[in-house]
Amino acid sequence: MIKEVLTHITHHLDEEISLQDLAQLCGYSPYHLHRQLKQELQVPIGSFIKRQRMEKAAYLLSLTQIPVAQIREMVGYSDDSAFSRAFRDIKQCSPTQYRTANLFRDSLRAQEGYVSLAARTTTLPDQRAIVFPSLGDYFSKDIYKVWQDVKAYIRAAGVSEDSFEYYAVFYGCQNVSAGPNRYDAAIVPRPGVQLSPDKFFESRLPEGRFACYTFCCPVAELKKTSLLINKHFFGQPQWHHREGVSYFKFHHLPDPQHPDNQLTTWLLPIS
Repeated sequence: MIKEVLTHITHHLDEEISLQDLAQLCGYSPYHLHRQLKQELQVPIGSFIKRQRMEKAAYLLSLTQIPVAQIREMVGYSDDSAFSRAFRDIKQCSPTQYRTANLFRDSLRAQEGYVSLAARTTTLPDQRAIVFPSLGDYFSKDIYKVWQDVKAYIRAAGVSEDSFEYYAVFYGCQNVSAGPNRYDAAIVPRPGVQLSPDKFFESRLPEGRFACYTFCCPVAELKKTSLLINKHFFGQPQWHHREGVSYFKFHHLPDPQHPDNQLTTWLLPIS
């Protein structure tokens, strides 16, 4: 039961975590849980949560280019000063100094990454997209080679990478259908972006309602991350999975040469 509580903390760092909520999760009284956790961890639960938040922040600062303000929110802080103080308490430097020094990049590569199970729902409209079809193993780095074609297209179009939103479109489940599966790289022009017509590439991304999970991890950890998210997703009684494509929405153009540790929102179709 204690292990479940610690796992819950790890995957809900972007939410407020109270002793009362943790006690309700495991069926203990807050007093009994606090005593059990302190005996297990050798530190108060508040100190443990703080360290977990800062370790995930350090991972994101070292191995991604996610803005510091966004990382702050991803580990549960709404105030810049409070986040900086907490980070300095654990790492003896500011978040910006830590990113600049980047002393621990190699030691952080083995971490499982960041996964938030604080899922939300969203509705996507029918969207015009420029699609680059491919086949491959969703859990392989080779699947990202198609994004080289996307980069070449953007360069030839003479527009900036910020002119688009970036989606991977999944037509199956790699855990169910082994071998090559269809995977489309899709880019959605932002409002006001004008492109010359190209019917070969143009398509539409289907509208619908989706459950959204945010994660950032090495590709080698992607299968484990997907299983974790799927387990949580199918355990939510308020959501009913519907047939249809699912999406990875990348927060920037994926790097086909270095696809690890890309901040991603997974959109799973629900009715």
